[in-house]
Amino acid sequence: MNINNFSDHTNKTIFDRGYDYYMEGNIVEVNKHEDNLFTFVVQGSEKYEVVVKIDEAGKILYTNCECPYDFGPICKHQVAAFLELRDMLLHEVQCQTMIKVRSTQPEITEVLLNLSKEELISIIVDITQKDRVLEKKLLVRYSEIDGSNEIEKCKKWIDSIVRKYKGREGFISLGNAFSFANEMEKVLLNVRRTRDLFVSLELAFLVLEEAIEAFQYADDSNGDIGMIVNETLELIGETASIANNEKDIHIKHRVFNRLLEKSDSRIFDGWQDFQIELLNMCVQFTVSEVLRHTLIQKIEYLINQNSKNEYGRYGTERMLLILFTMISKYGTSEEAEEFLHVNWKYNAIREIAIDRYMEEKNYQKVIGVALEGEKLDSKYPGLVSKWKRLRYAAYKELSLKEEQEKLAKELLLEGYFEYYKELKGLVTNDENEFYANLKQELKKHKGWQIKSIFLKIIVEENDVDELMDFVTENPSSVEEYAGLLVVKYREKVIEVYKTHIRHVANQATNRKQYKEVGKKIKRYKKIAGKQYQEEIINELCELYVRRPAFIDELGKLK
Repeated sequence: MNINNFSDHTNKTIFDRGYDYYMEGNIVEVNKHEDNLFTFVVQGSEKYEVVVKIDEAGKILYTNCECPYDFGPICKHQVAAFLELRDMLLHEVQCQTMIKVRSTQPEITEVLLNLSKEELISIIVDITQKDRVLEKKLLVRYSEIDGSNEIEKCKKWIDSIVRKYKGREGFISLGNAFSFANEMEKVLLNVRRTRDLFVSLELAFLVLEEAIEAFQYADDSNGDIGMIVNETLELIGETASIANNEKDIHIKHRVFNRLLEKSDSRIFDGWQDFQIELLNMCVQFTVSEVLRHTLIQKIEYLINQNSKNEYGRYGTERMLLILFTMISKYGTSEEAEEFLHVNWKYNAIREIAIDRYMEEKNYQKVIGVALEGEKLDSKYPGLVSKWKRLRYAAYKELSLKEEQEKLAKELLLEGYFEYYKELKGLVTNDENEFYANLKQELKKHKGWQIKSIFLKIIVEENDVDELMDFVTENPSSVEEYAGLLVVKYREKVIEVYKTHIRHVANQATNRKQYKEVGKKIKRYKKIAGKQYQEEIINELCELYVRRPAFIDELGKLK
């Protein structure tokens, strides 16, 4: 992928979003390092650093972005950075050319200063007709939308998009969802173009409402509409941040109240995650005690409503975290402690409490909260294990060896191999006896998890005798461990390997699987030698003489 053609390798929606970021000046910092390594800071809802390394021909050797995007290899922040880098490289070439001709040509500034307004407009129009990128960049940066009728225009625009893609069926198919989302994305451009914060906010709300509504009448299996929702929330967050940075207190209050009012919309029925995003945006305004009290009242009301819904626990947790953020920042230490104590039946709050107590080195409280968590979450093994691990950390800090040993063994049997080393480090008597006893105990248990732990332990201890027994009982593992076993148990390993190959060959039914058998035979040759390889090939040729494709693949090995 080259800096000049990376768009050919980029999802169109992602490219368009990155393109808007680039043109709107969202790249706030650029640094060039040695060996053609560049770093860019891109402003979105947060600032993310993009790293790009290229060679002399413009080939992208390495790139990475700090953002959490994981739907593809390139995110919108990287697209913006690539476009900026392409501009930089082009500028360097142009500068080198200008240096060569500067002695014979007047400065461009001098020429332009002598032109009339009409002549300058004519030149710019001529250039933008040949460079659509520049045209769009100029329009976005310097045109200002009239807020008086823009909201109504956008309503009509959105309605026309919906009608176009819904059609007579009243439903948007998976094949049309991307195009629908792409056109809705264009509406979002108006949010960035307007310099009126309140118009910007209303335009974003229009898109958000329709995008959430679209989940009901569109097949969004590929997540295109979901990306529009997230993009719109991001833009609302940016608008709220701009408002919060304004000196005028009335602007802050107005935007805060509009966000809070919109969070009551019916569109969030069944989509509480998006509602909570709006509430979270309100936190930045809560330096004002009045606004803070208003937000707390609102969240407490929603938490009370959630208590009537058996599926509302996750939403309640997220809103409690918002409350705790404000208490931590504006309340007393005693208020924060009381809040944690009252609400640590919720996992997220309990985890914060444990982290807090660990920092304070109050390990007895860590143990108490963790034990309560194990009791409350007894139906969820994964959560129970998490609280046990935190309890173990507290035991370790307090040097409670007996409790450590008991809990380390529990965690080991639950599949956490790292506790084997912990357990081994706690042994005070004969280590060989400890190892022998532990092996016998593990052999009594059944299940793949214990089997996996047992295998890791005997490999860790380089116990080839036990490992040979394991491989004999589980021939499919021979490929992985043959190298460890072949020195002491060459003949046994060869026999188990043959058993494994025979079994796989018997299961193979197509060309792809026959090729896999061939690969196994090649690996077998490295362990057993050419003579044994020929023997197994001849054996399989006789057994499967009626499978010409298999015989063909086996023939390639001779």
